[in-house]
Amino acid sequence: MDNTCPSCGFDKEIETKPLCKYCYYRGTIGAAKLLLFQTMRDNGNKYLTIDELTELVNRNQNRKKQITKSAVYKIIRRYSKYYDQAKRRRSSYLILKKEIRRKKGQAGRPQIKYKLSMRLLKRLKNYEARWKMGNPINKRVKEGEKFRVTMEYKKRAQGISIKLKKEEYDLYTYILV
Repeated sequence: MDNTCPSCGFDKEIETKPLCKYCYYRGTIGAAKLLLFQTMRDNGNKYLTIDELTELVNRNQNRKKQITKSAVYKIIRRYSKYYDQAKRRRSSYLILKKEIRRKKGQAGRPQIKYKLSMRLLKRLKNYEARWKMGNPINKRVKEGEKFRVTMEYKKRAQGISIKLKKEEYDLYTYILV
């Protein structure tokens, strides 16, 4: 078995794993939100429901493992959690929320649709740039394993960016591994 990581080209810490710790961390932390936000942007950044978003992400992703509705809801909820407070302040929206009331005579809750704000579209460009440079999408992680940026990880990021520039593999090959 080869002891070299196919993503960055450096040695893997654990021989049985397909990627090294850095590339695995990079491909999982924040990757789901990147795919979701890209899907929302690529579909015209229109107001969409959670069900529609789940269907679009799974159609765009083309993987065996499908993203669940609850995972999409958690990401949307995290970014629209303080929407009502931001609405009172009239600033700092990340995800815009729109309630569509039912017609008279129809029972049920109002339908809630979501859309990316301009601030989040700018942030999405930064996420994509970080991914192309070989860095993890998130700068800070509140929960789970945290990486200290060392010279070794900088070299691994450079190795990834060089391989992406040479087009040795597709841009999102090692995402959500």
